[in-house]
Amino acid sequence: MTLLFLSLAVIIAIIVIAVSAKHIKKGFEARSEVKDQQRNENVSQEDEEILDKLKDKNLSPEDLKKIYEDLQKKK
Repeated sequence: MTLLFLSLAVIIAIIVIAVSAKHIKKGFEARSEVKDQQRNENVSQEDEEILDKLKDKNLSPEDLKKIYEDLQKKK
């Protein structure tokens, strides 16, 4: 009888884990998408701030080319 209850408990546990695993996986994927969106927003805001600073300095086209090349090297 004990063996029957133990096997029933194991079967129920496996079913619960299998059903909830799909939802947990979707939750992790959604969380990673939100984090990626936040990172992209932060990067774009930083880029806009840098561009505004560069516009204020009235740099020559040669200076802008050098800055662009340096940025490409860093990536």
